[in-house]
Amino acid sequence: MVTEITSGYIFNLESYAGEGKKLQETIFTLLEHYLDQNFHVYQGSYYNHVTIAESLLSRQVRVCGTIRVNRGLPPEMKNESQSLKRGETTFRRKGEILLQSWRDTRVVDLISTLHDSTMVHIPRRNEEVKKKPICFSVYVHEGC
Repeated sequence: MVTEITSGYIFNLESYAGEGKKLQETIFTLLEHYLDQNFHVYQGSYYNHVTIAESLLSRQVRVCGTIRVNRGLPPEMKNESQSLKRGETTFRRKGEILLQSWRDTRVVDLISTLHDSTMVHIPRRNEEVKKKPICFSVYVHEGC
């Protein structure tokens, strides 16, 4: 589903059942009217993969979102993320693709072709300030 964030309007919809079209084909079908126009797409972990990010980047579409560990994260990064303490982060870059792992109550794995690995301070209700990756902050507060 392709939606516009501020209005909530659905622009395009296609069901993906794991049969027929491959995931990348489904994503490109949904985004066909937005390719080569410098759009930003916020995706959940089911739809993100390093190769999909590379393909979208080649068509001037930038992505941000969560990613599953088996979708292109380097093996050494998977190992590093398991030893992170709360608030810590690790990252790798592959050209314009950022892969970042951050531990809050659990490890959150992220992919972005929009951001760097900067950590930002997010104020909370109880006047506590929490550090989060900018990629995660934008994804949660603006993207999804």
